[in-house]
Amino acid sequence: MTSTSFSSIQSNSPQLISTNSQVSMKEGQVIHGVIKKLYPNQTAEVQIGNQKVIAKLETPLKAGDAHFFQVTTSTPELQLKVVTGPLTGGNTIAQQAVQLLQAMNLTKTSEMQAIVQFFLKEQIPISKELLLQAEQLLKQLPSGVSIKAALEAIQKMTELKLPLTQQFFDSVLSGKSITGLQSSMESLKQALQQDTAISPIVKDNVLQSLQKVAEPFSLPVAGSVIGQQIEILHDQQTTISTKLSNLQTLKELSVLPERATLGNPTPVTNTNQASLPNSAGEVMAQLIQASPTEKGAIVEQLRNWINTQPLLTPNAKEQVLASLNESEQLQKINNTLVKVFAEQSQQAIFLTDTNGLSSKEHLMSLLGKGQTLKSIEEVLQQVNSITKNSPNHQLVIQAEQAVLNQLDGKAFEHAMKEVLKSLGFGYEAKLGSNSEEIRQLAQQLKPQLVELIHHPTISATVRDSAEMLVSRMNGLQILSGENGPQHQLLMQVPLEFLGKKMDATLEWNGRMKENGKIDSDFARIMFYLQLHSLKETVVDMQVQNRVVTISLYNNDKNLQPLADVFKASLKEGLLAVGYKLSGVFVKTFEEQKLSSPKKSKVSVKEAQGVDIRI
Repeated sequence: MTSTSFSSIQSNSPQLISTNSQVSMKEGQVIHGVIKKLYPNQTAEVQIGNQKVIAKLETPLKAGDAHFFQVTTSTPELQLKVVTGPLTGGNTIAQQAVQLLQAMNLTKTSEMQAIVQFFLKEQIPISKELLLQAEQLLKQLPSGVSIKAALEAIQKMTELKLPLTQQFFDSVLSGKSITGLQSSMESLKQALQQDTAISPIVKDNVLQSLQKVAEPFSLPVAGSVIGQQIEILHDQQTTISTKLSNLQTLKELSVLPERATLGNPTPVTNTNQASLPNSAGEVMAQLIQASPTEKGAIVEQLRNWINTQPLLTPNAKEQVLASLNESEQLQKINNTLVKVFAEQSQQAIFLTDTNGLSSKEHLMSLLGKGQTLKSIEEVLQQVNSITKNSPNHQLVIQAEQAVLNQLDGKAFEHAMKEVLKSLGFGYEAKLGSNSEEIRQLAQQLKPQLVELIHHPTISATVRDSAEMLVSRMNGLQILSGENGPQHQLLMQVPLEFLGKKMDATLEWNGRMKENGKIDSDFARIMFYLQLHSLKETVVDMQVQNRVVTISLYNNDKNLQPLADVFKASLKEGLLAVGYKLSGVFVKTFEEQKLSSPKKSKVSVKEAQGVDIRI
């Protein structure tokens, strides 16, 4: 993607967040001010940016004149020292910059002049120390980074009150970059594979984490594979040879116990072991463990559980309820539950019940693999690892197709959560948690990269690639935060859907209400996408008083008819959650540059947020 496209959209579209914040006053800072009124005792009203302040002046001045002032004292009263003589209305930014550099006794290097001109234009408070630090950063600018991008990064650092160090500068630059994480991850992967000096264990751990990030649908695919094979075992029409092959495969995958047979492929599991709370396995265990006097009440509880289970179709519920009428045949009840959840693990892959459990998790609990969500995940990961290299790859292809056919909002939500968890964004905040959570954190990519960077035997190429990836993650965290009531969230998610790679960047701007919750009436949300077929795509969603306007930017001029097809369903979906669709507009990036209105701003009172559900 080219940054030109994004910057043009950002700068020319109406902004929902006002950036007119008060200028901070710190000793040593140089600020531009206009004398508005004079008072006795060399006191004056000075216009600084968008605010007026009362300040003590060291020398008498004339009302109406503009000067550069240096803050000598900020408390208890503001005292200003004149740095330059009166600035005439004809002074350009460049001329003002030269005058200021002369007054501050700073060398007029090209970097310094660029910095001062940018700071003056953006009305950023200046200090000699700040200018020297910024100049040093520009002199060591990485290749491929423009002066404009560097100055914007420095501006962001001053807004966030970050020290102007190379480490923070690199992180903010990386966070503001719109190129996705896919290329950075691929560079690291290749560097690791070519590095022969690094420990095999360390290398394998990082490569496995990179692979996990690249396969957000690996667990649903594995669940679908198991569901297929279980369904075949219970199908009376399937040949014995096919059943025998499937039975042996499931045993090798440790999904079924060794005592499983063709006559009883899914035997009732050991009732002494714990099962996943609120799962079908737990409900079945309660029935098996019930005493004769308790059994009637437990059967009734199971019947109620089946009737209210949203994952099961009416036909599936009928099958289970019919088996409950023969309550003495526990194996038959178990087999029926296994069969219906095996079917649903292929037909309702991303659907979850009120407890957040999917069909594959209920199925695994019935097979005795569901003590915890973590234990289920480990089994599914093992299944995925073995089956994708299996000679019988047709099962995997069918499972992947089933997943592909069910890609919807829930699927994308699942993918984004899995990728962000695997990447390890914000793992530092969880370091003070319990030991079990820390062990899980160690399997995430970011903490592994931090450890890898300090590994003594890695090559410079591996270290540089790892540092670049960590800087990108840190930059996104730094740029996501709050500035008073205003909030910004930046997320970059490298998504890979069954061989289709996509880089997705989400930028959300809004504000919180006084009660600390997101106000859902106003926001601006931008999705920067690099799609397999459509290539560079930007979706700009603006929300005003719960009225949604969507602008889609792409260089394919034939997208408007395709977008029109989905307008009705989009409008209906928005109405269901209390929003009204104003319109969907499709433009090329070039058309946006030619027709965009000048940058306008909306009052900060109107700039509020929306909860995003993908």
